[in-house]
This record gives sequence, structure tokens and C-alpha cells, in this order.
Amino acid sequence: MSDLYSETILDHYAHPRNWGRLPSPDIVADSDDPSCGDQVHLEIALDSEGRVARVAFEGEGCMISMASASLFTEHLLGKRVEDLEGLTEEEVLSWLDAPIPPNRRRCALSPLVALRAGLAAYRRATGG
Repeated sequence: MSDLYSETILDHYAHPRNWGRLPSPDIVADSDDPSCGDQVHLEIALDSEGRVARVAFEGEGCMISMASASLFTEHLLGKRVEDLEGLTEEEVLSWLDAPIPPNRRRCALSPLVALRAGLAAYRRATGG
């Protein structure tokens, strides 16, 4: 097994967590990278205190992008919108438990790109 495909990546690719759609999400976002074909659709439902109560994703793409999206959703649960805005690329990459080479970073960061777009739209819609 290549170092790139850690047990974590293999497991989340084979058994994605939080796959699907939510009935009435507060935050909806997409990331589409035409250069490689990775697509991530992210949906987040917030509770009354502004914390992530539920999260779901769907998408198509390489093993790294889909595993990253699955891992990403697990790490969002319970976080406040302010916490989501502070997520860094390095933090997201660390969740994959594997060295991600520079030419594959965009794959691993697809869910973060989607989240940032969704947060911007959410802030515009809510006046925040």
C-alpha cells in the first residue's frame, strides 16, 4: 500500500460517512475542480446555538477527495460557524493521516473549498 493511501483514506473512501442530503440545510455549497473532475456537494444544518447539528455530502472524484470529504464531515459536527471559518488547510490535511503531495492538495482540500463558499453565501444571506 502506498503511503498516500493510508488506512484512514482507504476506509473513508470505501465507507463514506455522512453521505447523502439533508432535508433543510442552512449551509449548502459546492466545489468543482474541472482540471481533475473532483466534485463535492456539502450540506450543513445548524442547531439553535449556531453549531453544526448535521452534515452531509455527496460527490464524485478520486479516492483522496472523497475520503477527505467524509473525514471532513466528521470533524464539523458540533462546531460553531466561527470555528468553521477558522479551519486551515493544514488542519484538514492532518485529518487524512497521510503525506499529501503538492499535486494532490487540491483534491484533499475540495471540501474546505466548498465550505468556504457555503459560509460566504450563508453570511450574505443572514447579514452576518
